[in-house]
Amino acid sequence: MIVQTVAFVIKKEGRERFEGKTSKDVASMLEFPGCLSSECWFSEDKDTCEFMLVSKWESKKDFQNWLKRPEHLQEHRDAHKNKETKSSIVLEKTRKSYEVSA
Repeated sequence: MIVQTVAFVIKKEGRERFEGKTSKDVASMLEFPGCLSSECWFSEDKDTCEFMLVSKWESKKDFQNWLKRPEHLQEHRDAHKNKETKSSIVLEKTRKSYEVSA
């Protein structure tokens, strides 16, 4: 089993938009084969918000298959489209993977 985390530090004005995105991602993971659990943790300070998606998977391959699904790839293409002309709300992104040992 593995645990995947991805943390996004975002500009505070993007909170509502990012809440919608993470809510959709959590629901998608929970319906995907191999996903054992998924949740989103949230914190905020004066200027920023942080969203951390935490999911448990039967295998790393299961998580990679979730990442490769067409709608997820399209979201990334859309987010990077016209990147030079529009500012991103994401200030920082950190992804980690942990193996769970018995």
